[in-house]
Amino acid sequence: MKRFFIEHSEIMKDSPVIDGQDAHHIAKVFRLKPEDHILLIDGSGMEYEAEIIELSKNQVNVSIIKKFSSDTESPVQIMVGQGYLKDKKMDMLIRHLTEIGIAKWMPVISEYSVPQPDSKRIDSRTQRWEIIAKEAVKQCRRTRVPEIVPPVPFQEAVKESISIDLKIIFYENETVSLAKTIIPLNQKPVRIFVLLGPEGGFSNKEVELAKSNGFIIASLGPRILRAETASISACTLIQHLFGDMC
Repeated sequence: MKRFFIEHSEIMKDSPVIDGQDAHHIAKVFRLKPEDHILLIDGSGMEYEAEIIELSKNQVNVSIIKKFSSDTESPVQIMVGQGYLKDKKMDMLIRHLTEIGIAKWMPVISEYSVPQPDSKRIDSRTQRWEIIAKEAVKQCRRTRVPEIVPPVPFQEAVKESISIDLKIIFYENETVSLAKTIIPLNQKPVRIFVLLGPEGGFSNKEVELAKSNGFIIASLGPRILRAETASISACTLIQHLFGDMC
């Protein structure tokens, strides 16, 4: 069955309605008909089987048949502070990191970020990332959409991470791997905040600031990785060590 989004508030109604782009896809792209069954997700972690009752170009009325939980969400919540990259690379990363299972995406403006975010485009970029994340959620069968926040300065990102179980900053000049760094941990972390650098990496000053705020410094190996490769590798490694990528 095809999967589509529905607003959580609609699920609670007697006659839920799907609108927007998903309504168009149901009616015009997939050409579904009344009595066809579809799967719905509302971003809360639940999934619903529904029957199409009535549809038009802009609106689809459905009846909820059953509700069930999903096992596609990771037991670990990964929050990514990503050093700002060029538009296409940021778009690619939000798609792939959503598939890997991150819980939150926070673009970070750091000393070596190129380009610096255009204040006039921040809202439109954030909206685009939300759309990309939703499409990735549908594709990979997740039921929760990562929280997407507008870009923040590095100093603010460090402060944002106060209520986290484990805080990691990956740094190309570090030689100790994450696996060796986390050996002293007494229990498995649930909420993990990871800082990943832009194409120029983090400055020594930024790394020291993160360290003074409780971040552990870790390496991704002896080779210098492209920023986007490093981010995907880091999140995959964290899911392997603490999550559900065995």
